[in-house]
Amino acid sequence: MSSGTPPPGDRDLRAADYERVLGDARAISGKAVERLRRLSSQLPTGLVEQVERLRHDPAHERRKAIRVGDGCLPVAVAAADLPGSDGDAAVKDHCPTGLAVLLPCPAGVGTVLRLRVPEELGGGGWVSVTVIYCRKEGEGWVAGCELLGNQSPI
Repeated sequence: MSSGTPPPGDRDLRAADYERVLGDARAISGKAVERLRRLSSQLPTGLVEQVERLRHDPAHERRKAIRVGDGCLPVAVAAADLPGSDGDAAVKDHCPTGLAVLLPCPAGVGTVLRLRVPEELGGGGWVSVTVIYCRKEGEGWVAGCELLGNQSPI
């Protein structure tokens, strides 16, 4: 048998196998989402909707993981170049690789912050994050942050 292009019959068989496996995966993910819907009253608000968006259109979803709302847990922030960072700050939501932080002042994209992860998130230690975006929200600012380096997921 040569290492060249497979005969058309073999290519068709591989395509059929691929479609079968893909169909099986869609069926399994559909069952998982249905189970989540039944548990929605026990899950954080919006979680099932995020999972459904990821399932139906993963290419257009910017997040790589589901964000879980944290109800504004107070957090300590340390940043040399962030004036007023010693004010009230809180974790708005988080995912394994990042979090959204409510700040009393804006933080520039690329700013590195040190945050003491709240005990409620299994933390207590400091993590380093970089600001991906920052937008005005109410009286404060929301900074979307990503963990730097090989730190443990939140």
